Amino acid sequence: MTIDILCKVVDNYGDIGLVYRLAKALADLDPKLRLRLHVDDLQSFAALCPDIDPEKDIQEYRLWTVLHWGCDWEGLAAEPPRLVLECFACGRPETLEALLFSPERAEACLILNIEHLTAEAWADELHLMASATRSSLVRKVNFMPGFTAATGGLIIDRVFAEAARAWMVEEAGDAKRQALLGTIAAIATPGPDSPRAGGAVEPPTDAASRLWIPLFAYEWDYAAMVRDLARFGERHPLLALVAPGRSAGPFLAAWEGSGRPFPALALPFLPQETWDELLLASDLSIVRGEESLSRAALSGKPFLWQAYRQEGNHQRVKALALIEVLRPHFPAGEFAALEAFSAAFNSGLGTGGDPGLLEAFLEAMPALRLGFRSFADGLWRNGDLAAGLLAFLNSRPESSGGC
Repeated sequence: MTIDILCKVVDNYGDIGLVYRLAKALADLDPKLRLRLHVDDLQSFAALCPDIDPEKDIQEYRLWTVLHWGCDWEGLAAEPPRLVLECFACGRPETLEALLFSPERAEACLILNIEHLTAEAWADELHLMASATRSSLVRKVNFMPGFTAATGGLIIDRVFAEAARAWMVEEAGDAKRQALLGTIAAIATPGPDSPRAGGAVEPPTDAASRLWIPLFAYEWDYAAMVRDLARFGERHPLLALVAPGRSAGPFLAAWEGSGRPFPALALPFLPQETWDELLLASDLSIVRGEESLSRAALSGKPFLWQAYRQEGNHQRVKALALIEVLRPHFPAGEFAALEAFSAAFNSGLGTGGDPGLLEAFLEAMPALRLGFRSFADGLWRNGDLAAGLLAFLNSRPESSGGC
């Protein structure tokens, strides 16, 4: 079976992050699959997967063919697409579009639109819903990732699943954390342009035993958050792990302006597998986007999510939908702290919310841990999106004979 996977990188690394993870998961499930990845931003792909050469329009990696979006490759004409995963309604390269809708085409083709992750109810309704194309030979079906059994679920690739099982061995936590810090230090680039630049300090000697709080979010006024972390840190030693990106500058500026009240480490850009490990190793993840949200949710650890700011503050709808799927897993009293901070974090105002909101959540976190674990257990029971997708493809007539 040959599958063409299409990806345009729109928001940072989340789009290519999901596509890379999906390709790995599919290949692990069936090593005989032939995958052809069409990616418009190979530089972003290379940041997550250092073995990718961003200068090569056509390259082989892990028995996959990786193509720069729209490049002229004779292999497409030799084996026209029959199964296409169009991720996030990204459209199709002109070369591939011409082959799909060629007047000479005699074989059927199936396009699966892998949609954005959302907790909104319409994800259940849209999953596996067909839509028309301009050819009777080309069928299109929506395939929805999601948080319920009525959707396709989340990608649970083999490497992530193995890492998750390993981090559940709590007695090995400190030693594994120390080793992970060593891995991160080895990735960091020395010199003035290092991702460690910006005033961050090296981790303290007791870093492995502190509360780990990675931050990967959007621009915001982080002054109130830093103050709440500082107050909480007086009673519970913590370590902030600041990922590069849009939140790093504002957070580190607020941290610096407050007199560096707790240790903070500015991280280098991490390969996907190392970032996964960091989220699994942490006590509370503050994340953005879809890729990091799905990993944080599957980790079974507490997390806070900041949605991408949209026109009309529609991100509040998305954040509220996630809150509602979380709610049944928590006692009402402690859940109020999570709900209040989520509302402020996704208000679109960028003001940082009222002082004390994050501190209240942090104080409630011990009582909330079982709820996050319960939520994650449900996601694991929903199953692996890649396995469900492959089962769906194998059930289609387009998947058999000559592909």
